[in-house]
Amino acid sequence: MIEMTSLTKQYKNPIILNPADHVVYMDNLKPLNEDYKYETPIYNARAYSLAAAAKSDDPLKITEVFYNNGTEETNFSDIANDVYSKLNKAKETGDRSLAAAIITSKEFVGLQDNLILGQNDEIIRQGIVAQLFEEVAAPTLTGRWLSWANDLRYLTNLPESKSPEPTMGTASVISVEVPKHGGAVAITDRARQVITDGGNIFSRMTAQLQQKKARSESIIVRDAIEAIAATNDQTGVDFGARAGTPPGSTTNPTDLINTLLTFFEATAGQWDTIVSKAFIYNEFILNDIVRGGNVLNPIPPLGSVTESVRNTPVLPGISWYADNIMTSSTNMYVMDRGRAGKSFRGPTRAYTVTDPDTETEKYVTKSFFATYIVDGTLIARVTGVAA
Repeated sequence: MIEMTSLTKQYKNPIILNPADHVVYMDNLKPLNEDYKYETPIYNARAYSLAAAAKSDDPLKITEVFYNNGTEETNFSDIANDVYSKLNKAKETGDRSLAAAIITSKEFVGLQDNLILGQNDEIIRQGIVAQLFEEVAAPTLTGRWLSWANDLRYLTNLPESKSPEPTMGTASVISVEVPKHGGAVAITDRARQVITDGGNIFSRMTAQLQQKKARSESIIVRDAIEAIAATNDQTGVDFGARAGTPPGSTTNPTDLINTLLTFFEATAGQWDTIVSKAFIYNEFILNDIVRGGNVLNPIPPLGSVTESVRNTPVLPGISWYADNIMTSSTNMYVMDRGRAGKSFRGPTRAYTVTDPDTETEKYVTKSFFATYIVDGTLIARVTGVAA
């Protein structure tokens, strides 16, 4: 009789992000009936993002965001120092094979020698509106958000011996539930063997999955904005309308701007943000009234402004989020960004699982994320700003 050995799934490099301290930990893949545990820290995700954006001249400075935990396998600061040192050496010497070896030596099977002449990389527009609102940690995935109303009164001309009657502040409460989102990519053992030159496809798909995650979160924020802003519609003007010879702008945004300032003044809000498709921003800055009242004035620099945050001419202190992920081609959205909405983030998990039975390797990531407009009086939709 032949004795068969059972094949079991193997989990590699499971990690979990704690939304409260922004630290990525090794994940123990807890049973469903246990709370999440955060025990062995790997790196601080927020500090990593800041260090990467700072572009320090010291290539090893980024290793400061990693943690050592007392063993060779868990001294992640030492491991990061080793990897970044080798990558920097490969960069200085121009040895691309050395850089490739660092990435593929432990994790990936060698590729066959068939030659790919070239390829078009997929462009994934991730959107930037996910950055709009402050993120609030929601480790329990449910809760409530309290917004106080500005309705206390201070009485004047009180009669002698008369004490003011107390006024009570009021507040509104919304219930918050943070749903789970996720995605996965997989590759078979056969695919590894027949894949041709041009880079590791599994690694590329894993990176693209992160971009898809970012886009999904931008869409969640966009949908929250567009759903509530319509309750405070304001009639706009078509910034790009032109007529005459040479063609000049036929609309003046001044009255609209004053209307919006009055709208936020009435709600005790601070107008600080505009969100729209990119071309609407372009039409605003190209409006002849905005750029000096002369149709012959030089055209300001335009370029591709989607997925960017711009200063707003004639409105100092107001940031314009230009992002083509917005669905409307005729409207823009104005808000008090700091108080109108909040994004709630729970734990984020990721791991790679290999299954000898199905001969596959699968990368999985799961996250908890939701956006709520917590004060709908501080956001409005401005209609008809483009034709």
